[in-house]
Amino acid sequence: MNCCDEKCVPNKVLIDIAVLCQEYTKIDVSCDDHITNLDEIPITLEMFKSIFYPYSENFGLNKDYVCCDEEISPYVSFLPNYRTVNCKKFYLLEQIFSNIESDLNISRNCFTVESRVELTSEILNINGLCDLNFCSVLTSLTWSNILDIINNYQKVDKKCHIINVIPICVVSVVFKTPTPGVKNTIIKLNYRIIDI
Repeated sequence: MNCCDEKCVPNKVLIDIAVLCQEYTKIDVSCDDHITNLDEIPITLEMFKSIFYPYSENFGLNKDYVCCDEEISPYVSFLPNYRTVNCKKFYLLEQIFSNIESDLNISRNCFTVESRVELTSEILNINGLCDLNFCSVLTSLTWSNILDIINNYQKVDKKCHIINVIPICVVSVVFKTPTPGVKNTIIKLNYRIIDI
C-alpha cells in the first residue's frame, strides 16, 4: 500500500489553519523604454568597491575621489574612447537623438533649432557618471545583498568543487524627458568583476 494513499490514514481531516502573504515591491514595467547594454567593463573588486561602495555597505559615488582620479575616469565615462556597444563606439548624444526620432517618428531636423541646441549642449556636458545628479539614485542594493547573490549563484561541479560565478554588476542610468511620446533611454554599464 502506498503511504500517500487516502486509505493509509483513516478519518483524516484537512483543516486550513492559515494563509500567509508577503507583499513585495511593486514592479514597474518598462518594456517600451530604449535599453542600451554597453559592452562589459572589466574591473577589479577593489576598484569597483572604491567607486560604488566607498562608504562600505551602501551604494554611493564619492565625486571628490572618483571625478578627480585619472585612473578611475575610464570606468565611469560615457565617452566613445571607453564605451562600446557590440564592439562599436558608443555615442550618448546620438543614441538619445535616435531614440527621440524613433519615438516621435520624425527627423531631428523637425525639432526646433533651440531644442536641438539645448539638448546637444545638455548631453555633451555629460561625459560620465560624475556629471549626473547623484541625488537622484532611484534604488540600489547594499554590498551585503550583492555578496549574497554571488554566493547563491555559485555552482558545484560533478566532483563537488565550488565553481565561482563571474559577477556582472550593472549600473543603469535612466535619461528622461518631459516631452510627450518620448520613452526613457536606459544606458546599462556592465561591470565584470574579474577577481572574485
